[in-house]
Amino acid sequence: MMALTDLLRFLVVLLFVALYINGMLTPVLIAALTMLTSTIEAFRMPAGSAITPLLLEPSYYTLGKAASYSFSRVSQLMGYIVSGGLIALIGSAGVLVIDAVTFFISAVLILWIRVTENNKTDETKDVNLNQIFSDFKEGISFLKGSRIVQMISVIGLVINFGLMPLTVFQTPYVSDYLNMGAGMLSYIKILMMVGMMVGAFVTPRLLKFKKGNLCVAAGIGMGISIVCMYVTPDIHLVIGKMVLLTLSMFFVGVGGGVLNVVIGGLMMAAVPQDKMGRMSGLNAAIMEASMPVGSFICSALALMLNVTQIFALFGICTILFYMLIGGSHSADILSTNTEVEQAMMLQTRL
Repeated sequence: MMALTDLLRFLVVLLFVALYINGMLTPVLIAALTMLTSTIEAFRMPAGSAITPLLLEPSYYTLGKAASYSFSRVSQLMGYIVSGGLIALIGSAGVLVIDAVTFFISAVLILWIRVTENNKTDETKDVNLNQIFSDFKEGISFLKGSRIVQMISVIGLVINFGLMPLTVFQTPYVSDYLNMGAGMLSYIKILMMVGMMVGAFVTPRLLKFKKGNLCVAAGIGMGISIVCMYVTPDIHLVIGKMVLLTLSMFFVGVGGGVLNVVIGGLMMAAVPQDKMGRMSGLNAAIMEASMPVGSFICSALALMLNVTQIFALFGICTILFYMLIGGSHSADILSTNTEVEQAMMLQTRL
């Protein structure tokens, strides 16, 4: 599935380039091709999540998630750095061709991967609409019965909601409140990516602490950093404003990196391999569905509050949420060994 989706995206981008070169690209076609690409990506994400536990031993789940997350952020950062120069050198069409080629290379590399999948129970199933709904309901049932997966889903939602003001109001915040230009937008994005890389990189070294406590600390740190964006515009010294903004965006990224690695490793450990695909798809659907809701809430709040006040509100809510987790038994749920981890520990002792 992963190789097929990468090949399809390779063809879609090539079609995009062909239409662009021939002057046939219209806003309607751009929207249609973007929707098609997003739909293909939606099929790839669960497949990618499902194959990871087949490649790693349970003891390497968190380390593998950290490596994957770090490398993806590094490649994204490199793309930001070189894209401007490449566009100036070979033009937009040339850069899109490079983009298409990366999908093709990815498909070829994935085809070389050899894993043993447990599909015995699924060989006799017909792939039809009823079966799809049945699998979906099975995923919902598993979610209802697993407290750790419920916590992972809730934390994912809070990450999305907490960062929503940055997504919605980043441009007016920079232009109207910081009185800075487009370069600052790129600076903020780069800072957050670097922070995410650092957070993902250091997480395996922090596993001597309880995972629940790590999540609480990272979440509170993100909340404090978001609240700092309320204070930043009021600092008169430019250097002071830049220092606080730099630290805030960096630690937002660090917190996001730590949380993504920890909950990603917990998800792989808590969900059986035969259910990983559908649970990843279900969680992705929940996360994606939350984004327009978060955008709507931000837009509604903008009628009553200014942008910095909205940052403060979301930051405080984020802090309170993670303090609530830390003050209850919810953090202990994330720190409890799953069945997979318990089996691994028992095997190690034997």
